Amino acid sequence: MKGDILSATDAAAYGAKSACVQSVPHFPAPLSVEIARKLSKIHSCKIFDLESAGGAFAAAIGSATGMRTFVPCSSPLAYEVLAAPFMRLPFVAVNVSRSLHGLKPDNSAVMALRDAGYLMFFPESNQEIHDTVVLAYRIGEDSKVMLPSIVNIDGLPSLMEPVQIATEQSVKSFLPKFNAPKLVSGKLSFDIYSDKYDEQKLQQNKAMENAADLINKAGEKWKQKFHRFHGLVDRYMTEDAETIIVTMGYHSATAKAVAKKLREQGKKVGVLRIRVFRPWPKAAVEAVLQNVKKIVVFEQAISVGIGGILRAHIGKGSQLICLGKYPSEKDFIDAVTRVEKSEKDLRLWL
Repeated sequence: MKGDILSATDAAAYGAKSACVQSVPHFPAPLSVEIARKLSKIHSCKIFDLESAGGAFAAAIGSATGMRTFVPCSSPLAYEVLAAPFMRLPFVAVNVSRSLHGLKPDNSAVMALRDAGYLMFFPESNQEIHDTVVLAYRIGEDSKVMLPSIVNIDGLPSLMEPVQIATEQSVKSFLPKFNAPKLVSGKLSFDIYSDKYDEQKLQQNKAMENAADLINKAGEKWKQKFHRFHGLVDRYMTEDAETIIVTMGYHSATAKAVAKKLREQGKKVGVLRIRVFRPWPKAAVEAVLQNVKKIVVFEQAISVGIGGILRAHIGKGSQLICLGKYPSEKDFIDAVTRVEKSEKDLRLWL
């Protein structure tokens, strides 16, 4: 694929530029600061630093009422982060993932936000990061959704890949001009202590259901314009697979390489990539996995006390738990081999 050679953080910045973002509140965390730096060089918008991640999201809550808002971050956990989805403000945050405890490469911190009400996207490549930033605005700003999004970078932020940049002009016909959210009773609320809390949470959940319908439709329209489709899930050699690796994010490319190698050895292995974690693509996942003999769920985050978060959503299968390192093809191959030989589900730690 021809294109500019960009890092993951640069791809996110160009995605924000293509979407014509207007306001960029930012806490200069070590992993996400490069997104804001790059954006300041390539796009004219209001970029301002805050003293904390909570402060950046508080500023986003304010600016998203009148401007298309973009937040570079690195696994923020603060009151304002949790409050934003309840207020139904459709800004986009690009998160450079890390652990709850430091800069280790796992998804535990971003997964802590899984019940907050964000649309959550896990791209596989730098190209998909760029595309998903634009798509997230298209979906989140829809009047039937009105929710913020998190686009997660779980690979190496400095990893360089070719990216076809969508120009602002080419995106114009795909992404409508930003319209400021209206304070509609029962839909958009700045009172999180409202007596209508239960009703507002119910509407928030309905918005998630609406988003699930819109994601594939937006992906089809993106494909018509840019010849790349991004839906709820990504299937690779799953049609006749007897063993399926379930993954999210950057390591899906490694899993696909393993599936191809094992196919050459006569083993029917496929990959199901969960591209959108919220809303959870329940029907799509069940359709792929219903008749599979073995499932290997690749985990990059665990919920202490229950185990793998992704497997808890799948409800079955063995777990390959990989925390704090980048897995090799051998790691995946060894896991598949052990699972296929075993008569019971396994929990494998790397």
